[in-house]
Amino acid sequence: HVLPYSTHITHNNRPRTHHTLQSLADIMYGYGFKVLCLIFMARGLIFISTGEKIKEDELTEDEEGIVEEDIVEEDLSDYLEEGEILYKSLWKPKDCAGPSKDGDEVTMIMEYHGKKADGTETEMEHALTTKIGRGQTIRSKGDGLFGMCLGERRRLVVPQHVLRNQYKKVLPGILDSVKTYLDVEVTKINEMSWHKFESGLRMAMLEPVESEFCSRTVVHGDTLYVEYEGTLENGKVFDSSANRGTPFGPFVHGKRQIIDGYTETLEGRCLGERWRMTVPPHLAYGDDGVGDDILGGATLTFDVRLVQLNDNLWSDEVRDRKVLGWEEIYKPEVCEEMVGFDDELYIHYDATREDKSKFGSLVDNNPPYGPFSLSDRGTFVPALDHALPGMCLGERRMVVVPPRLGWMGGHHDSIMVEMMLVKINGKEAERFNTENKRERGESGKIEL
Repeated sequence: HVLPYSTHITHNNRPRTHHTLQSLADIMYGYGFKVLCLIFMARGLIFISTGEKIKEDELTEDEEGIVEEDIVEEDLSDYLEEGEILYKSLWKPKDCAGPSKDGDEVTMIMEYHGKKADGTETEMEHALTTKIGRGQTIRSKGDGLFGMCLGERRRLVVPQHVLRNQYKKVLPGILDSVKTYLDVEVTKINEMSWHKFESGLRMAMLEPVESEFCSRTVVHGDTLYVEYEGTLENGKVFDSSANRGTPFGPFVHGKRQIIDGYTETLEGRCLGERWRMTVPPHLAYGDDGVGDDILGGATLTFDVRLVQLNDNLWSDEVRDRKVLGWEEIYKPEVCEEMVGFDDELYIHYDATREDKSKFGSLVDNNPPYGPFSLSDRGTFVPALDHALPGMCLGERRMVVVPPRLGWMGGHHDSIMVEMMLVKINGKEAERFNTENKRERGESGKIEL
């Protein structure tokens, strides 16, 4: 059906609304038609009497108005209605991960026209994380957002009263307009997440391994095996490990033994993770294609699981084996002070990597790391922050630090860290009382 208003698209492709007075337009239309008829009759009489065609008046740009070349009328007939919201899908993956349903926790990137603190109007975006359902920011019905796929983009037309009641409090700086346009992209549904690479590759992480269960991540030179299924844009399966009866491998990561799309998504993966990647031609088989099914310029989709990383095989046992952990290796008989959330702390630490190399404040003959508190930013090493609560002054713990809960800047291996609590709120442990009173370096972080 024809919608009772019109819009145009600006240079950034976000519509703005023309606000019109319908009654005035109707009146002008009626009178304008009559005046137009009189003008054409008069011009016709002049033409008959003179036998000459009237020369058209040439208008200046100011008289006729400058028409922006980048403004085009948008056809709203392809929008769908849900309650008071109009919406349409701008892009949707070929294979839908999800879709979102009642009870799901969803993260969406919302783009809108807004105003910064200095009063400047600009295009803005905000990440909104919320549950879906009754009483939530996004309801099951009426918002135009229910049932979206991971990675899908939609455009919403939001009436002013809905904007004020629902979105204005959660979208900083959004302008209060009669009708507001929101461009929305779903980047996370529960544990599934959406990733876009600069190369043009898109990846839906379908089954991530939780950080505390991931003992190692893929790096250059690792020997790998994967299970996979490859499909064309029309959905036809052109190859799969199931049909071959065996995983694909071995291949060495980073040695160009597999298409670039695999190389890009495998970096940093944990054993057992499953993802779906949409691979553009230049990261697959290019303009030449391969075989009878994969034509030149083909975009391919692969559903992939990493099932072997060097000598480690994926299994249910590995899936359930928690890596993050710690154990007490020394504790004073009397616990004089115990770590609290707001306490000012100092620690010594001695870390051993997968290749047996060592680093840390003791190995490197550095002062204790501190001061820091768990209520602020902690040690910048999440695994150590997990292990600190409940420690007594002078206590030592051995902590297993998985790669995704470790040092900023990254490491691929789990690191064994002996951590010693040497000071709480200015009080030092006797056996670790040191003459070196220097504090941590300018970076404010434990360095790898």
